[in-house]
Amino acid sequence: MMIGAMDIHRELLAREIPHEIVRLPRVVLNAMELPDALRVPATHCVATRIYFVDDVPTAVAMPALSTPEPRALLASLDATSLRPATVEQTNELTGYAAGLVSAALLPKDIPLFVDARLDLTGVVYLPTGETGTAIGISGATFFRLTGARLAHLVDDDVIVLPRDLTHIRL
Repeated sequence: MMIGAMDIHRELLAREIPHEIVRLPRVVLNAMELPDALRVPATHCVATRIYFVDDVPTAVAMPALSTPEPRALLASLDATSLRPATVEQTNELTGYAAGLVSAALLPKDIPLFVDARLDLTGVVYLPTGETGTAIGISGATFFRLTGARLAHLVDDDVIVLPRDLTHIRL
C-alpha cells in the first residue's frame, strides 16, 4: 500500500504540525514538475531521491530540477560507494510512488540529507506520493520534522553542517 496525501495529512495533524495540502492545477508525474505546476522557484520545491550509500538506503532531498553530484554526495556522507535505488526499491523502501517521494514522513531507518541550496526561509513544497497534490510546510518546520542533516551536495567544496541547527535562524 502506497502512502498518499491523506496519510501525510493525518500524521501531521496528529503531531500538531502546521501544514497545507495543496491541490495542484495539473497532474505531476514527479517532483521535478512541482515548480512549474505551483509557479514557485525550484529552490522552494523538494525532490527526494533514494540512494544506497555503502549499501545503506539513504534519502537525499534537493531543490527540484537539481541532481546531487555523486562525488560531492560520497564526500559529504563519508562513503565509498553510491548507487541510485531502482523504482521498485524506492517504492518498497519508502512506501511512496517513486518520483513523488515525500521527505516529510520517510521511514526512521532512512537517514535524510537536505541540500543547502533548498530555500528553508519560507514555505517549501513536497510531493505527497500522489500526482494531484503537494504539501506546503515552513522550511523550519520541515527541518525539525524530518531530523535531516544539511549538506552542500553540488560542487567540490562539500560542507556538512551539524544536525542541531537550532542556533541558525530560519
